[in-house]
Amino acid sequence: MLDQFYWAERMYWLGVAPEPLKREHLVPDKDEDFYIKEAANMLVRALDYSQSSEVKSRALQISNKLSNEDGVSEAVHLINEELRSCR
Repeated sequence: MLDQFYWAERMYWLGVAPEPLKREHLVPDKDEDFYIKEAANMLVRALDYSQSSEVKSRALQISNKLSNEDGVSEAVHLINEELRSCR
């Protein structure tokens, strides 16, 4: 459950998600229209950014890079190297 915070930051660092919102951004301290609208606007900005061409472009770059990798073969290779070094 706690890895959600890590992955939210990681996705932000990779440029495929908005900056993670803190609790105070989503749950206003006061039950007044101004604070509720401010929280709603913060959420709208994050959602808008997540749908931006910048984010979509970055996600496509990462997707293309990952699709060219052969993760299973690389994992087998690394495990074999590790096993050889333990002998």
